[in-house]
Amino acid sequence: MILLSLLKQLSLDGFGTIDTDLFYEEAPLNSAGTPKEGVWIVARGSVVSRFNTEIQSFDLYSRYSNKIRGAQKLYDILDYLKEAYSDVCTLPAVAPYSTQTYENIRITPTSGVENVGSDENGKVVRVISGEVYYNQGAE
Repeated sequence: MILLSLLKQLSLDGFGTIDTDLFYEEAPLNSAGTPKEGVWIVARGSVVSRFNTEIQSFDLYSRYSNKIRGAQKLYDILDYLKEAYSDVCTLPAVAPYSTQTYENIRITPTSGVENVGSDENGKVVRVISGEVYYNQGAE
């Protein structure tokens, strides 16, 4: 659930709204059956433990009809992660899904913005990757 907490923090800091243009583990369709525009977060592999620290790799994807808007959204998030999470901090619980908080967070981007192509509806998909280093807090 660490990635859901990261998505919640992105929402709190103005990058979008969960289930509107920020999505967890999916790239949903709108009512017309075409892909929604926005950003979604996906875990890569399982959590790795080193000493008392958990490490979760992730990808953040953007999909927008406007190529510039999609790229800029990920560049803005990348800059935010570099600035806000290079030092130790915390991530919030995400009610009603979890009461878990996370402490001693450090997020390390592991790639720049990459273009992975266009979907069948002509929307450009881009991705950035990273790792979250954390200790679990109290429930």
